[in-house]
Amino acid sequence: MSKTTIFFLAILLGAVIGGAIAGWWVFRNVDARLMLRDQPAIIVLPEPLSVSADVLNDLSIEIDTAITTTVPVDQRISIPVEETLRVNASFDSEIPIKMNVPVKDYIVIDQLLDVNTVVKADLLGDTHDLPLRGKIPVKARVPVNLNIPVDQMVHLKFTAPVEAKLKQALDVPLKADIAATIPIRSKMDVPVKSALKANITVPDPAAVVITEADLRLPLRTLRLNTAGDDAAAPAAAKEPAP
Repeated sequence: MSKTTIFFLAILLGAVIGGAIAGWWVFRNVDARLMLRDQPAIIVLPEPLSVSADVLNDLSIEIDTAITTTVPVDQRISIPVEETLRVNASFDSEIPIKMNVPVKDYIVIDQLLDVNTVVKADLLGDTHDLPLRGKIPVKARVPVNLNIPVDQMVHLKFTAPVEAKLKQALDVPLKADIAATIPIRSKMDVPVKSALKANITVPDPAAVVITEADLRLPLRTLRLNTAGDDAAAPAAAKEPAP
């Protein structure tokens, strides 16, 4: 073998080695860049997606419920009262009494009266004075018909049922906590001024359009397949995992 042939073989071997080193460096450090515009795609989101959205229109809310609450009340209220009250009244005091009391009755007399007097008597056509001494029983009913004036203070103490007609407005202080159930039936439009935070879950594959994408693919992650490998790949994906 001549020196020229050896020289060319050395150059060729050096080129192969240099190309292998350069290819290995490119494979480890160079990325492929793929530009996509208006590219249809089908995606699946395995996890909920947190989003923040601004609501431009007012939210129409229809409310049909009941709210149980406690209402504190501290005020004075006026209550009109118009009815007859039946109560027990007690009285203990002195009152002046000025009146005439008619008395119409009989006084029964049953007693002995001592008599010592001189009685004129007609005896045989002449009038003579006869002394009369002794005890004379007297029984009689003497009628009495008098008007007795009364003007004095009389002490009275009693308790008796009375009826009182009440017709006025009572001013009553009211301080209490009132439990109430308030029914609410309304329809309203509520403006939303802050952004709403929500989680979006896509359970099924969704069709999307990639408007613009700049993909960088490391060459070390790329594989070269034949047409037969492309047909077998979907079939292998459908087989259940062992």
